[in-house]
Amino acid sequence: MKYFNSFIAVCKKEWIELKRYWFNTVVGLCMFLLMFMALFSGAKSIGQNNFSLMDSLEGFLIGYALWFLAMGAFADTAHAIIDESRKGTLEQLYMTDVPFTWLLISKNMISTIIYSIIFVVIILIQTKVTGITLNLDFISVFITLFIGLFSLYGIGLILAGLGLIFKKIQNLLGVTQFILVGIMIVSPTSLPFVRLLPFVEGREMIMDIMRNGYSLWDFSIYNWLFLLANSIFYLVVGIYGYKIAEMQVLKRGMLGQY
Repeated sequence: MKYFNSFIAVCKKEWIELKRYWFNTVVGLCMFLLMFMALFSGAKSIGQNNFSLMDSLEGFLIGYALWFLAMGAFADTAHAIIDESRKGTLEQLYMTDVPFTWLLISKNMISTIIYSIIFVVIILIQTKVTGITLNLDFISVFITLFIGLFSLYGIGLILAGLGLIFKKIQNLLGVTQFILVGIMIVSPTSLPFVRLLPFVEGREMIMDIMRNGYSLWDFSIYNWLFLLANSIFYLVVGIYGYKIAEMQVLKRGMLGQY
């Protein structure tokens, strides 16, 4: 019961912060859309005499929205650790009855729902502005996102562990954002091993849903098992990596330092 109560408490905390700092969220969303329109206009003007490029604008629209979603997903955990450490509340969270890892996973589950809603809003705005038609089967997209994003949360837990040890890792987060761009661009058809990277399988499935009109039942059991195994693998690695960093920090008495 205490796990459920802690989950509800994290839900309330995230909702309060979302309402209290709504201006920052709205500004970030507007900047994202303005940047998208600038990039989209450039790509469209270049592709006017190139049918294959014009045809790939659908993929550009979806890929850009997924990049925004993925960037927030893996960085959210690390930023949460750094922010709690800076505010001096990290030690208090470690004194709760439930493991701190459960609090992080609870936050990630709630963040998945929030980011999925933001993703839907972004896609709807982008399709209205650009006139591009997509298959808006948001139930299939949400289920795929909910499973696939946990692989990125595993990476986020590793970064959070580094944040516990080194306190300031903003530059590392900036570098990983560029790495994420590469992951979003490279296709597993040309480089099969790319499919093993986090979120790649989920990205491909969402592309099929929104571009090719797929539904949940059009994917094979292999696709779903691979997506689930990929997410579980990276989440377990992330939890294990965070636990190692946590033990080092507790051993050194560095938890409350910033």
